[in-house]
Amino acid sequence: MDENNTSNITVLITMAGRGSRFKSEGIMKPKHKLEIDGRPMFNYAMSSLSSFFSNRFIFITRSEINDEEFIKNQCAKLGIEDYTILDVTEVTDGQATTALHADAVIEDSDPVAIFNIDTYVEPGEIQKIDIQGDGWIPVFSALGDRWSFVDIADDGTVQSVSEKERISNLATVGFYYFAEWMLFKNAYEEMGETVKHKYGEKYICPLYQWCIENEYEVMAKETDNESVHVLGTPEDIVDFAPNFAQEHNINT
Repeated sequence: MDENNTSNITVLITMAGRGSRFKSEGIMKPKHKLEIDGRPMFNYAMSSLSSFFSNRFIFITRSEINDEEFIKNQCAKLGIEDYTILDVTEVTDGQATTALHADAVIEDSDPVAIFNIDTYVEPGEIQKIDIQGDGWIPVFSALGDRWSFVDIADDGTVQSVSEKERISNLATVGFYYFAEWMLFKNAYEEMGETVKHKYGEKYICPLYQWCIENEYEVMAKETDNESVHVLGTPEDIVDFAPNFAQEHNINT
């Protein structure tokens, strides 16, 4: 593939999930709008990508939530000027499928980075200048087995990936780079159903296994553990911001 051009990376934000773990706690507001110590989760997640604010963003959201004004206001505060908002009408079978909804507005040769809306990586840890290879994954040392895992060689080359299977102590922070959009699409087409059959939904990280097996170079970069804050469940947020429990009547 051509040498990476980080100035042309399209940043794709998937934010069309159910939020079922919050609803089970009686929290009905979409999780990206939840206030955490005075800032919406959206702001935390996007702050992770401060290095990319001059790039083009695509936000994929659920049409029933009617997020356009919220996203516009937040992007104005953050300084994100070039963005597109896409609505999906249904809950998809995984983040990879949600991302694919952007196909009509991304060229096959465009480099793409995909990120979620419920992880906060402190600014400065995810940097455009660090991106290399056909695929690139920031990782951190994590406990437990609820993560997407990578096994890497001494030079940072990713040797294998897995979902919820602890093949190493290194888990992804939820940021996935592909040097070309077509590479993501090919991996999805060739491996998407296998991933769904094995893991229950179409996650993105396992798609890199197809890339690796087809001799694409996938690289990883270890980030500072203390800089990664997962906000995917009410319990995660309480760990990060204890006041959240009292504000939302969560038993801890």
